[in-house]
Amino acid sequence: MKHFPVRIASFVATMLLLAACGGATAAPASSPASSSRAAGSAAPASASPAPSAVKVNFHLPSRSTSYLPWYIAQEKGFFKEQNLTVDFVQANSTVGIDSLISGETQFTGAASAAMAAVGKGAALKTIFIESARANYWLTAKPGIKSLADLKGKTIVTPNIGNGDTYYRLAAAALKKAGLDPTKDVQFIGAGSAGGGSGDVLVTALVAGRADAMVGNILQRLAAEAQGFTTIHSFADDSADLQGGIATSDKLLSSQPDEVRRFLIAGVKGMRVMAADPATSVAVTLKYVQLKQEDAQKALEIVTPLMTKDGLVTSEQAKEGLDSIRQGVDMPASVTPDTAFTFAPLQEAIKTVDASGWKPS
Repeated sequence: MKHFPVRIASFVATMLLLAACGGATAAPASSPASSSRAAGSAAPASASPAPSAVKVNFHLPSRSTSYLPWYIAQEKGFFKEQNLTVDFVQANSTVGIDSLISGETQFTGAASAAMAAVGKGAALKTIFIESARANYWLTAKPGIKSLADLKGKTIVTPNIGNGDTYYRLAAAALKKAGLDPTKDVQFIGAGSAGGGSGDVLVTALVAGRADAMVGNILQRLAAEAQGFTTIHSFADDSADLQGGIATSDKLLSSQPDEVRRFLIAGVKGMRVMAADPATSVAVTLKYVQLKQEDAQKALEIVTPLMTKDGLVTSEQAKEGLDSIRQGVDMPASVTPDTAFTFAPLQEAIKTVDASGWKPS
């Protein structure tokens, strides 16, 4: 596999860096990770040695509730407790995977892209999954009440083809409903997707170019605010891997304690998200552009879809990998054993449990 290493210092002009303080305003890039990963000062001889102070660059492809546990870890000081300084680096998945392989970032939230890269020879592993169900919905014009009602209608997705998650989920659901996605409905591709009232998918629906839309939680809420109705949850019938975090085999082998400490913060973030709606809403509003009532509704919808502490079962890992395989060219050699490792997360969970920590 040919990769083009990306240096943070050179692509900062095109990347949105979220400052370590967690604000939604872009911040200048810090110095490259390789120059800032120095050990802290030695602890007194009478005390247990403090963990080394480490600077971590954490790539995220978008601002989304899929990464809320990590935003919470930043805001609640869970990274700081582990002597980690974490910068969120926002860029597209291709840039994120290349920077992970080159060592400029240490973790990525683009786990699906990481698994596709594994199929091309990249030495990467997915180590954490926020949800094993598809966090996408189908929203339609009033009068359309079921998937069967979509016969002869137009559905908008970002792109057309199994490489697009939105399209792939819709096509599979239509088949289960007895419709032929290539003949009974018309798909149109609107381009990249994100969320909010200005989103391209929502705009296509509002403008009458489409009768229905496949959307994430932000797109769903924006469409519902315009009078459209959500008629199907893909979580009900589709496995998927949402909010997955991946890292390199090199970091796993050379800095296992750093990985474990990073995951301890994530486990605490997951537990706060599950137990403390008020904090979850407040942190969401800081990182994702939503009204408070929409943030509350979004979390009411997505929180029940979460995994426990970021762990998935062997069957969920296989189903999620098979789902991704439908959309990308991935050889059979890519299996759950080659794409995932959850041993560091299990160690992190044990550490949190042994400490007696509880969300406050």
